[in-house]
Amino acid sequence: MLYRVSVPLMIAAVAACGAATPTATPAAVLSTAPSTERADDWTCGGNLVPPTGWQQETAFNDATAADARGKAADSATRKLVARLCAVAGGTSCDYLTSHVRLWKTGTNGKDVCAMAVIRGEDLAEWRNLASTLTTLDDKLAQAAKELLHAVAAGKRVAIAQVVDMGVPGGLRADWLRTRMERFLAAGATLVDVPKKWAGEGVPPGVDVVVQCKVISRQEQGISTLESLWTASFPDGRHVLSSPVTFPEQAAPRPPREVVPAFPADSPGLSVRLDSHAGSLCAGDRSELWVSTDSPVYVRVFDLYGPGQALVSFPTREQPSVRITPGQEFSIGKFEGTPLPGYESERFLVVAAPTEQALGRFAQAKGECRVSPDMAGQLFVGSGAPPGAKIASTGYRVTSGPTCREAGGSSGQQMADAVQQLPVCQF
Repeated sequence: MLYRVSVPLMIAAVAACGAATPTATPAAVLSTAPSTERADDWTCGGNLVPPTGWQQETAFNDATAADARGKAADSATRKLVARLCAVAGGTSCDYLTSHVRLWKTGTNGKDVCAMAVIRGEDLAEWRNLASTLTTLDDKLAQAAKELLHAVAAGKRVAIAQVVDMGVPGGLRADWLRTRMERFLAAGATLVDVPKKWAGEGVPPGVDVVVQCKVISRQEQGISTLESLWTASFPDGRHVLSSPVTFPEQAAPRPPREVVPAFPADSPGLSVRLDSHAGSLCAGDRSELWVSTDSPVYVRVFDLYGPGQALVSFPTREQPSVRITPGQEFSIGKFEGTPLPGYESERFLVVAAPTEQALGRFAQAKGECRVSPDMAGQLFVGSGAPPGAKIASTGYRVTSGPTCREAGGSSGQQMADAVQQLPVCQF
């Protein structure tokens, strides 16, 4: 959460855990498939087949090699996955791998053998998923063409953020962003948005900024995700692609928290944090930036749950700051740290031309905890004084192979520190 500790600002959120289709080490997992033979009774001949409906592959390894059985099992798994996955053009092979089991190992004295198997029911489920993802990729490819229609080849395109159920980033957002990037790269050069960009217009070094909003709805009784992709250009044009819809079960797990959508940002005010499309790994360091087209005073609220909010700017060290137009103003540096009970965090900026025009919020001159009633209003994007501008952003902490082990403050340390803050007097 946004909180001043030993660095200007620190952020905490709960880390998303695991992928929707975790990969197991098949050699270490025994199948429930029946077997009437002891492991070493199989002489690696052609006299052993799995039960009806199971697919299988067998592999061999020199019996004198180290970990001969494990290597044979891994090889059998790779052979089975490669054969089956090739039918679907390599789609969702991790899902297939996670359902492959080692059924039997044996030896003929010279070689060690292993049989990897997969149930017919699991194979049918995977084939349905693969078909769904192939359809999704076709839709994303068409959306990419619509977004980049008439854009010259090689232009620099960046996906600024994917907002999933009201908050940028997260496991599912990253999964969808990665799929879309493949198709944008077919007609453009993919780049990252630069740091110190507050989200207004198209930043230097980028020709097209792409953003996405994901919503969930029911379609004929099926939970369906609809992704809406928008491309923004330096001349102020915005191009919206056709909606891309697909069954929710085809994607990784949804965000744990359901948050209400904020109202649209007020014209002339924007806020954004440095991140990859809205995701942060636990321990990542980032910075929050604000941009305005007119001089304003701001209050920044850190919203980390219903009835939970902080005033995080201005600070005691900077009790009154006037932000001028034409610059990207830093609210401060922060660190992504998991806070127990939460996985997402949002920031609401309230701006006015004078501090008096901020109404009751003008009294906030340093970090403080907002009362539950006021926090509840802010959580749905209300409570700002009449005539004030608002803008919002947020992030989710994600996990995966690109994330290093979390460092910095612990979530419990952050939670304890928050409780030491005074209650806001407004």
